[in-house]
Amino acid sequence: MSPAGGSSLSARTLKGMFWAYGSYVGGRALVLVSIAILARLLTPGDFGLVALALAFIAFFETLRDLGVTQALILTDEEEVEARAETAWVASLVIGLVLSVGVAALGPVAAAYFDEPQMVAVLPALGLNFLLRAIGATHYALAQKRLDFRTRTAAEFADVLCRGTVGIGLALAGAGVWSLIVGYMVGTLAMNVALWRLVPWRPSYRPRREHLHQLLSFGGALTGLNFVAAIINAADDLIVASALGTVALGFYSLAYRIPRLLIINLSLVAGQVLFPAMASLSAAARPAAFVRSLRYALMVGLPLTAGLAVFAEPMVVAVFGEKWRGAGPAMQVMALWTLMSPISVVIGTAYKSMGRADLLLKLAIPQALLLVGAIVIFVDLGIVAVAACQAVLAFVSALIGMVIATRMLDATARSLWGAIWPPAVAAIGLTAVLVPFERAVESPWPAIVGGAAIGALVYPALLWLVARDTLRELIATARLGRTAPGPGV
Repeated sequence: MSPAGGSSLSARTLKGMFWAYGSYVGGRALVLVSIAILARLLTPGDFGLVALALAFIAFFETLRDLGVTQALILTDEEEVEARAETAWVASLVIGLVLSVGVAALGPVAAAYFDEPQMVAVLPALGLNFLLRAIGATHYALAQKRLDFRTRTAAEFADVLCRGTVGIGLALAGAGVWSLIVGYMVGTLAMNVALWRLVPWRPSYRPRREHLHQLLSFGGALTGLNFVAAIINAADDLIVASALGTVALGFYSLAYRIPRLLIINLSLVAGQVLFPAMASLSAAARPAAFVRSLRYALMVGLPLTAGLAVFAEPMVVAVFGEKWRGAGPAMQVMALWTLMSPISVVIGTAYKSMGRADLLLKLAIPQALLLVGAIVIFVDLGIVAVAACQAVLAFVSALIGMVIATRMLDATARSLWGAIWPPAVAAIGLTAVLVPFERAVESPWPAIVGGAAIGALVYPALLWLVARDTLRELIATARLGRTAPGPGV
């Protein structure tokens, strides 16, 4: 790839990242507001029941489209719309089958967990498989073309409608159904936006050879997603079974903010990096990998530090005093999510090289160890469960980093250069925030003051230890605003 081509790609990638982060920040702000309101209107049991239902269907979630829409991202541009026909039909058929399957398992889940409402809750949530299939191909096409402006509009429609409907129903006394109906309405709103903004329509002419080609890549992703579902849902299912849905309500709220601020932020970065890195030559990928890791840590580490320090006042301020019990678990969850930026960059590198199978091979032992550890320690409470997640995520990220480094021929020196500056700045930030949090007793002043201190201290420390990196980011941002060409 020529330097000009590399600069154009960097500009397009950065622009896509800005749009994706803009969508993320705005959308997650709306989600956080709606959750905060709903947490004051509903009970821990309501949240626990929905969390249990979502954990139960998480395994079906992995089969949502067998990875065919993600396979479109690796398809050549001249063939992508023809293959999209097959991807759309396959997604719709799979979504219908999954919706029916989840509905049929409602009575089984209700009997096992002794929660009669699951008979009605599971079929309602299962319907979302079919609803999401309607717009899944449009979503993938926008991602392939780095059209995050379209995805921003669609995601905003989702969270705005979900929150508005959910809060309205909660005020009307709908209880747990305010969460469920809001969830489905948000999906419908997102589909409407995607169909209006993505200039592609299915002609209902799937081709068998395309299905085979799409499944050859999507199959590995489906296996990986299934194992990831075990990792993501096992804790909820075991907590519900051993400690009850009220404890699960506290546990599920404990990871709401870390998931919103760090895990989802990392996933957004991965959605932009995947199509960008897939288009690079093998020689260009090591530098892109190191740069991606550096930027991910620059954003993820200070958020982790802030959440770990201000977890308890944040829970009380945002969700109310009755949720204070979620604070200690949130502190540990913040340390768990510290691994998310690293894991997403590693996973993106594997997928861009067509090696999603490596992610699956690494995830299987992690899932087995996680389930075993949680079963052993769950009786100690939700903090111990969160600690199991954190320890295993750290070990998995470390192993994945070693393998990725060897595959890409990235040097240990370049990786160390990407990691140590944001790490040092984050440690310095933590040293400043801890005494401040202990000195301020009122939740909101502690949070607002901590955010202001972080906004000043972290960039200043980063400037001291990584001035060239910040200059490079500013230069790339300027290029992203001025670079001409298609798709920019």
